[in-house]
Formats: sequence, C-alpha cells, structure tokens
Amino acid sequence: MTASAGTSANPATDGIARARVRKAGGVNWFSLLLLVPLAAFLLVMVVYPLVMAVLSSLGLAQPVQGLPDSFTLEGYREFFDPGKPALVALWFTFKVTLITAITSTVTGVALAIYLKLRDIELPVALSFIIKLPLFTPYLVIAFIFWVLLYPAGYIVNVLSLLKDFIADYYLLFEQKPMLVNDPFGIAIILCATWMRFPYGFIMAHNLLAMIDPSYEEAARNLGASRRTVVWRIFLPLTKYGLLSAALLNFLALFIAFSIPFVLGASWPQFLSVFIYVNAKDQGDWLSGYTAAVVYVAIAFAIGYVYSLSLGRSRENA
Repeated sequence: MTASAGTSANPATDGIARARVRKAGGVNWFSLLLLVPLAAFLLVMVVYPLVMAVLSSLGLAQPVQGLPDSFTLEGYREFFDPGKPALVALWFTFKVTLITAITSTVTGVALAIYLKLRDIELPVALSFIIKLPLFTPYLVIAFIFWVLLYPAGYIVNVLSLLKDFIADYYLLFEQKPMLVNDPFGIAIILCATWMRFPYGFIMAHNLLAMIDPSYEEAARNLGASRRTVVWRIFLPLTKYGLLSAALLNFLALFIAFSIPFVLGASWPQFLSVFIYVNAKDQGDWLSGYTAAVVYVAIAFAIGYVYSLSLGRSRENA
C-alpha cells in the first residue's frame, strides 16, 4: 500500500514537516499568552524588588525613611572599605560556605562511589534516613543542632561521661567547649553539612548509575584497581555533575538565613544576618540595601556558573 499524494509514509517526517510549517507561519501567540501570568509574577515579585534594591542603594529611591535623597555611592564605599565590618561578614560567609560545600559534597560523593564499587542497593529504610534532611525545615534542624551542641547539650554531656576513660581531655570537658554560637562557625558547618549531604549523594548516585558498566568491566579486565576506576572513569565522566552539586550546596548555604541566625555567633555574622541586623534592628537601610545588592550579585554569578556546569553535565550524559 502506497502513501497518498502530499503525505509521507514516515510519521516522524510528517511531524518535522508540520513543525517547520508552524515555525514558518510565525509566532504562536496563544502559547505566548499562557506565559503572561508567569511573566507578570516574575516582574512584580522578582524584577521590581531587585530594581528597587539597586536604586535604593544608590539613593535614587526611598522606599523607607533614612535613605539618601540623592545619588550616592557612599554605601558601596563603606561596604568595600577594608576597615568596615561588611567585608568581614562577606569573607566569613564565603569561608564557612566553602568549607560546608566541600564537606557535604565530598561525603555524599564518597558514599555514592562506595555503594557503586560494592554494588550495594540501599534498603528503603536506610535510604529514607539518608534523605531525611530533604524533608526537614532548616529552622527546625538549626534548633535541633543548637540543643545538641550547646555547652550543656547532649553531645558534650555524653563526652563528659567518658572523662574517666580519656582523662587527658578531662579539663576540656569541664570547660564545656563552645560548639555553638562560636566565632568559627563550627555549628553552622556541622548543621549545614548534614542538611546538604543528601543532595551531593543523590546527584552523584544518579550520575554513577548512568555510566555504562562495560567501562568498569573493561578496566577491571585490563587490571585496573578500584582507585584507578574511580580516578580514570567515575570522576572524569561525572565531573560537571559533581561540580554542579558542589555549587548548589554552596549557593544554598550562601543565601541561607535561619541556620546562621540560630547557630552563629554575635560576630562575625553571616552576610544575611548582617543585613537583617543593620537594616531592621539598627535602621541602617543604606548599608542593608547595599549589602543586599552585593549579596544578590554574587549569588547570581554563582547560579550562572551552576547553570553552565549543569548544562555541561547534560551534554556529557
């Protein structure tokens, strides 16, 4: 049976031809109209506040009292002044976030690689425990870790019970070491690492599952060790995906508020807490808007790099 005139016997070819006809016919205005509610939401809820923040930091808008009534760069000069606390808050935020991103991603990837090499399928119960932070609010977890790490918290009290067995550290336990609200961000790192660990594990586990098993089998037949398989096969084939996981973990804590607000010290502060304290508590809105603009600019830059790495990961999948 032959195809009738003007039609093709191949449905795929027909679909491509119809798509070309639609494209040649011009813009599908009905489809664009469906995007109007989303565009309006983004304009009102995202674009407008960002524009107002930039204008306010320059003294070109006064949504609240206390802002300059003319153009000024005083907020940015003060923010980037090495002697001012804003740069200290930014550096502290970057340092703690970087450590957390590394620890959470490395531990997640290490567990995923171990399960891959051992060909272990996690039981449902254990898989749920690993993914538990995904379903827990950040503020709740922050208070849980505050209770655990507080000088009179459970962890220090448990360690104090062992003082007879580790007498060399008796004085340390008597002094109740500061593990929460500390100037080094230890509590923030511990809490955020536990919160972000599942993201690194899930992304690494999924990427490793997509690797053709024949690659590992061929390497093993040629005498490659497990370490060689990891360094020469697993990591090169998943490097962009792992980079995107690390950037996602970095960005998630970099813009966080609840964890550093509950577990952080009074100083140095996370930049998000610094903005809250200066703008809301002290009424220094110029400093708050300026820090917010710098904060958003850095977050957008990191998000752009994350999008690039995610695109590379999909291309190599």
